[in-house]
Amino acid sequence: MPNVTTAIPPRLSGDTATDLVRLREWGVALVDELNYLLSHLDVGNVMEAASVKAENIDTNTARIENAQIGDLSADKLKAGTINSNLVKVQSGNGCLHLEGSRIAISDGEHVRFLAALDPKTYDFDFLLCNKDGIPTTSLDSDGNAVFSGQVESSTVYASTIIGTDSESYINETGGVFAELNTTGLKIMHDTAKRRLQKLGMSVGDDGTAYMVLGAGNGEDTRVINGVVYTNGAFKIEKNDAGAMLGLVGYEPQIFLWEDNGELWISGSRVRINGVDVLAELQALSNRIDQISIQGGETNE
Repeated sequence: MPNVTTAIPPRLSGDTATDLVRLREWGVALVDELNYLLSHLDVGNVMEAASVKAENIDTNTARIENAQIGDLSADKLKAGTINSNLVKVQSGNGCLHLEGSRIAISDGEHVRFLAALDPKTYDFDFLLCNKDGIPTTSLDSDGNAVFSGQVESSTVYASTIIGTDSESYINETGGVFAELNTTGLKIMHDTAKRRLQKLGMSVGDDGTAYMVLGAGNGEDTRVINGVVYTNGAFKIEKNDAGAMLGLVGYEPQIFLWEDNGELWISGSRVRINGVDVLAELQALSNRIDQISIQGGETNE
């Protein structure tokens, strides 16, 4: 606040009449100056004050650039910027709390809603909690989302859907679960820190449909429609020409041809009820040949 420029009262001369006139003039000048200063208070002439009462301050033009207020009550407050790092905003019952880059809503006992931005990493977190304060829905700025309840939707678009929690999937302790991605539908089995595909259903670029059962016996590796299996897995393959089924990596195969209706069975042995059909057919062929030879010798 500027200094008061009105001079101190003049020395008394001893002449009462003269001294009273001078004191009256000095008092009028002092009052006029104080009235002017108090009527024109602003940030330029008031730096600090323990208490300011200004009934005559025009609130339409008053300006306060910097202020620290311990307690403020206002029916209406307009502000260009309120620094939430310096000012905490909360409702009367404490259910709404805004501080810094964090907004929280509680029910009086537990936080039920939280939205926060980490000012150091700029990571954003969104959280919903149940009545016990346990998180049920979370979403972060990396796109990671966790829902502990049911999700209902008419359409879901995703490159990968995994039927177990993320921690179990990463640690390969998910047990038996389904996985759906661009290579098809898989039923996986995690055991002893090893993940095996026990069932796979997929469609190739040429329209061929594949179903593979079991991961195999661990010997050798075979890639079936972009998925790695080992020998011993059972494969069913269907295309426009027909169907084929058999054990991956081994000779026995069954072919069903659509055009001519033929059934082909390949393998070194074909057994029906334990009977080696190929061996029996070969023995029958040998006997027929032998009979033919004997008949020819008799005719001679």
